Amino acid sequence: MRITKTQQPDCLQKCCCEDHFGALVSQTSRVVRRAMDARISADVTPELTGVRGMLLGEIVRANKENRDVYQRDVERWMQLRRSSVTALLQGMEQDGFITRCSVERDARLKRLSATPKGVAYHERIRLSIDNFERELQRGIPSEQQAVARSVLERILNNARDLAGETRAFPEGSADGRG
Repeated sequence: MRITKTQQPDCLQKCCCEDHFGALVSQTSRVVRRAMDARISADVTPELTGVRGMLLGEIVRANKENRDVYQRDVERWMQLRRSSVTALLQGMEQDGFITRCSVERDARLKRLSATPKGVAYHERIRLSIDNFERELQRGIPSEQQAVARSVLERILNNARDLAGETRAFPEGSADGRG
């Protein structure tokens, strides 16, 4: 009889996360992402995931503020590689949430804009994510949330150093503002 991961003894399932902090962070990230995707799918539309919903929100916000948004902005915001962002944007465009329009000054650049469909879903997405965040942080005092945020930002910066990447948050600053 073949044993699946869910049938394995607890000691086999837990050991990696108990021994390795990075494994716990990675597993937490995956579970949070799946839970958010399920929430967005149930509350808003199965065409969207949590990442797509958050990105659509950023694009709608930028459009309302008359700021141009390009693929390289999305790469920076989401810390994703160009190929991943390309696939993400292509899917959102095919599903009718955004358009990509050429820019006169540089035909290689594509300005991202929310479609009427994308704008229509924006408020529902925002409410769903806000509710998800509240539930995710339920029972955690604000002081502990602040400590957790600080620790996670330090871990993120340490991981970026190890990967040879630039830091999003300068040393001593939780939000990059000094």
